[in-house]
Amino acid sequence: MARIRETLRSDLRNIVKGGATSRILDLYSIARRYGHTDAHGERPFFLHPRLNRCFVIKHTVRVHERPYVMSSQPVVTKILVPLAHDDLSLGGHAVFVEETGFATKMRTLFDRADEPHLLDLDLIRLRELAALPSFDPFLLAERYREHARPIDELYFNISDDEMERMEDSVARQIVSVVALAFGGEAHDRDDDRAMRFTRQLLACDLNGKLSVLRKSLDMTEIEFKAGIFGWRGILYYRFHMAEALSALKSFLQQLKAVSIVGASDHEYTELHHMRRAIIEETRARWSSLTCVMEEYETVFGRFCRGEDANGFRKFLLKAPTLFYDVGSDLSVVSHVPGYWRYWASQNSKGFLHAREAVTLFSDFIASVTRVAPGTQTDATGLQRRLRSPIPAPHVFAPSAA
Repeated sequence: MARIRETLRSDLRNIVKGGATSRILDLYSIARRYGHTDAHGERPFFLHPRLNRCFVIKHTVRVHERPYVMSSQPVVTKILVPLAHDDLSLGGHAVFVEETGFATKMRTLFDRADEPHLLDLDLIRLRELAALPSFDPFLLAERYREHARPIDELYFNISDDEMERMEDSVARQIVSVVALAFGGEAHDRDDDRAMRFTRQLLACDLNGKLSVLRKSLDMTEIEFKAGIFGWRGILYYRFHMAEALSALKSFLQQLKAVSIVGASDHEYTELHHMRRAIIEETRARWSSLTCVMEEYETVFGRFCRGEDANGFRKFLLKAPTLFYDVGSDLSVVSHVPGYWRYWASQNSKGFLHAREAVTLFSDFIASVTRVAPGTQTDATGLQRRLRSPIPAPHVFAPSAA
C-alpha cells in the first residue's frame, strides 16, 4: 500500500496564490512581500521562521492516504514546507495535521532544542487552522486579529491576483457610491473615478475619497476602519459566490442524474435519502449566503438613494460577525463541485456501484451538513463521522462589538 509521501518533488510554484485564499494559505508569498517589515515578524502566523514561509492547504483526501489520517472527513489540512525558498521547483516536505505521528514529524522537521515550547505553540496554531472551514482572508482576520496570540493585519490582505479579478465586478456594484465620494452624478461603471474608488476600497486605503464616505456614514475613524473591513469582506464573498454559482448548479444537476447500480431495495432507499440530504443541505447553505447578500443589497440600496445611512452603517459594523458562517458556507458550496469533478475524472464508467455511492455520498454529507456540538448525525449510520483522537483545538474568537 502506498504511504503518504513525506517529501513532494512537485513544483510548488503551481500553488503560489499571493496570500490567503479559501483553500490555500500562502505564507511564502506573504513573507516575500512583507518579510522586511517589523510587523511580519512581531505578530507572525508561526513562531518558527520556516513554518512562517510555508503553504497550508485544505486537501481532499485521496484513497491511498485514508488509512494514515485520523479523520474520516473528506478534507484535511496539509502543510507544505519548501525545500528551498529560493527555488520552489524542488518541492517540499509534506505533513498532514490529521495524520498519525503528526507532532513527532513536526518536531523532526522543526526541532527547537533551545525553546521547545515555541514549536508547541505552532502545533496548537496548526490544529486551530485545521478546525477552520476555510483560509479566506476575512474569516482568518475575524478569528485572529483579537486572538490571544494576535496576527498582524498584513497577513489578511487580499492577494493582488484576487484584487485584480475583483475590480471590475466591485466597480459595477458600487458605482452609485462614487457620486457620494466625488460629488455630482455617477458616471459609466468603467469611469476611471469608479475604478480608483474601488482600488482604494479593496486596498483599505482610508484616505482620499474614502474619507468623504466616512462623513456620509457619520462614523468615527475607528468605526470607519471596522466598517470598511466589513464592506470589503462582503464584496469579497459576493464576488466568490458569483464565481461558484455555475459549478454548483452543474454539481446538483449531475448528482440528481447519476445512476446507481447493484443496490438492494433497502440500500436504494437509503441512498435516495442521502442524495436528497446532500441537495437540501447544499441549498440551505446557499440560501444562508443569499440571505446575507440580500440584506446587504437592501441597506446598500437605501444608502445610495439617500434614505438610510444609519442602516448601512450598522450593517457594515455587524458584517465581521457574519464572516465565520459566510466563509464556512461559501467554502462548502465552492468545494463540493470540485470534489465531484475529481471523482468524475477518476470514474470512466459514468455510473456508481452501490458500495462506492455510499462512500461518496457519505463524504458529501460530512462536508455539507452543519452539525451542532453534541448532536448526532444521521441515524442510518451510513454517513461518516469525525472520530479523530486529535484534541479539539480552542479557536479564540473576538467578541462581537
